Amino acid sequence: MCIRDSGNARTGAMAAVAVGLVGTALAALHLATSSGGPGTGNGMVGAIAAVPLGLIGMALGRRALARSRRTERSAGSAGHEREFGATS
Repeated sequence: MCIRDSGNARTGAMAAVAVGLVGTALAALHLATSSGGPGTGNGMVGAIAAVPLGLIGMALGRRALARSRRTERSAGSAGHEREFGATS
């Protein structure tokens, strides 16, 4: 059984932030320009639901990005300790 690397975590986090931002912006644009209200078939309810979902996606992407930065820093310091020994 071969386990594949799913890619760089930082790239996935940046993609989540970008897609959340674009989704939120498009939903807000749709809400601003569509005529009628909920139940008219114009997709207003979907746009209303897309705004918080896009914001949630952006927040989760930011958390993943921060976590990937912490992981990179701790991996870098672990390599330093292996080469030069613990400093404490």
